[in-house]
Amino acid sequence: MQTSHGRWARGALTVSLVLGLTACGQPPAGGAALSAQVAAGEPMLNEVYYDSVSTDTGTFIELKGPAGKSLSGYTLAAFDTAGTQYRTVTLSGSIPASGYFVVAQDTTVPNRTLVNSGTDLNNGSASLRLLKSGAVIDALAYGTPTSGRGEGSPAPTTGAGSALARVPDGQDTNVNSADFRVQAATPGASNGGSGGGGGTTGKKVLFDLTKAEDAGNADWRIDGAYSDYAAALRGLGYTVGSLTGTGITSTGLSGAAVLVIPEPQSPFSDTERAAIQAFVQGGGGVFMITDHRVSDRNNNGWDSPEVFDGWDGSTPASVSGAYQASLNSDVIFGLNASFNSSFSDPVYTATPLTTHPILNGVSSAGVYVGTSVDVLAGTALMGTGGKTYLAVNSVGAGRVAMWGDSSTFGDNTYSDGSTGTYNNWPNLSNAALGKNVVRWLAGDL
Repeated sequence: MQTSHGRWARGALTVSLVLGLTACGQPPAGGAALSAQVAAGEPMLNEVYYDSVSTDTGTFIELKGPAGKSLSGYTLAAFDTAGTQYRTVTLSGSIPASGYFVVAQDTTVPNRTLVNSGTDLNNGSASLRLLKSGAVIDALAYGTPTSGRGEGSPAPTTGAGSALARVPDGQDTNVNSADFRVQAATPGASNGGSGGGGGTTGKKVLFDLTKAEDAGNADWRIDGAYSDYAAALRGLGYTVGSLTGTGITSTGLSGAAVLVIPEPQSPFSDTERAAIQAFVQGGGGVFMITDHRVSDRNNNGWDSPEVFDGWDGSTPASVSGAYQASLNSDVIFGLNASFNSSFSDPVYTATPLTTHPILNGVSSAGVYVGTSVDVLAGTALMGTGGKTYLAVNSVGAGRVAMWGDSSTFGDNTYSDGSTGTYNNWPNLSNAALGKNVVRWLAGDL
């Protein structure tokens, strides 16, 4: 895979629904300029449930505002990922005594105020605005829309069966990623909570640095080529840090929700493997990011497929018994980093092979010379040319994922302060994929 240096290394009312086009040559009303936060006395978008399990039923949009507030002149405008308005819901009547106004897709939604199918919004990445006579009152963008119509950075996209809700209930900082979190739907009731955004409640994500992941021309560090990745996870409400030291221990993993291992260059000992296995069995998540063969950054004879799978018996020439199995991911997790890859492999674009919460808002991801994943147990999620490049499995109470290229999530900034050529993080759906894998591993999708 390529690095950012340019060196090869490795998301009782009436309503009318208008599915309409804006007048030719005129922008949609939803494109009006944003004000700051919701003004006092105005309603706000408080909760959105747009992706139910299987066929969408029971979806809804909830507003929160002063009881008795007239909604004459208010509309909801829905936008696709490109920022194109595809739906308008025109509101009339008043907000109920509860303070919550719930527009429901069907009669299965509790505490509904009205029923209209127009609340079944786009899954993945999109935006929604609350307008009054064309002026923007409130706005929400979620996922990774190419042209967001929200406030600040977008809120995360949900997995099927979860809602996006303001937590604390009614909080508005004018930044969607800070105000909304993924949680169980609560139509017509308080969202609860005392802080945080993104539904993560500050869960800890650790990026491993004990296996020379920054050796040679690699820089898979949260203060280097993975700095955009780390920042995106923090934007979702996660606490992100590095796991440093001479090895991985149960003590080091204590309190973490997810461990990310990006292209390790040194083998795991039997003791380290046991600690990682116990971490997953106990409910932790592990994201294994591998690369092609013959990608030895620190000249110790090991490359990342070998570190994940175990010693190949030839390089290095000899290995002490405690390190020969290394992580043994094929045996303990059912996912194997294929040895059938090389530096001369072409660049591929992997696409979804099935449906899965990780794939919400993900249409493709780049494999900038990596290796495929052999799925011995679990589910193949993305691939191309008959090969799998993303696979997942549930092990004990935990979850694991393996992706075949470390540069997919890299940006072009390095821990030494230099700037490189390749910035893959914003390409295709790379960023959405990187975030969604961690969210799924953490149990937030």
